[in-house]
Amino acid sequence: MERKREDAVSPVVGVMLMLVVTIIIAAVVSGFAGGLAGGTKAAPQASIAVKIDTAVDNTMGGFDTKMTFEHLSGDPINTKDLKIITYYTNKTGHVYKHEQTASSEATDLYGWGSLTRVPFLNDMRLGYAGNNPAKDFGNFTWKTGDVLSSGNVAGTADLLGIGFTRGNPDTFNETDFKPGAVVDVKILHVPSGKYIYDKEVVVE
Repeated sequence: MERKREDAVSPVVGVMLMLVVTIIIAAVVSGFAGGLAGGTKAAPQASIAVKIDTAVDNTMGGFDTKMTFEHLSGDPINTKDLKIITYYTNKTGHVYKHEQTASSEATDLYGWGSLTRVPFLNDMRLGYAGNNPAKDFGNFTWKTGDVLSSGNVAGTADLLGIGFTRGNPDTFNETDFKPGAVVDVKILHVPSGKYIYDKEVVVE
């Protein structure tokens, strides 16, 4: 009686097993990569203008230094997701670096004991800045047309990490922070890890 040869079965089974294993591995890798991509948030798209002015009328016969951030157009941005990073190098080569976030310390802008985390939302519909959390950086959504402000020289100094002594504004000027100075300003969208603003701003 003639026996049927089954020698060719083993190679076929082996190839099929290899294919199955390859497909499973590919599915696992694809799923892992898809999970990573799905967990990455997209950065908001917005046009932003930043200005630093050392000759702002303080309404009391003098001038003040103010830093403003204007949302010109684009997506609304929750400020709790932002980090403002600044670099300023004075004439001696000393670099002042500062990072402002929703958990940064608040500033006593006017010496009255009322605290504001700068840059605050410059919208009088929410009342005055100072012990008013609704206006503090990190507590509101920044929309087209909104302007954020450092308020005055005290707020500007805190926002840039530059020393300032109330009653002696020269302590700020001694850093050579004058018209023509340059501040590197970056606004980081923390969830996406991407900058939505990254420019050198010339002090006016």
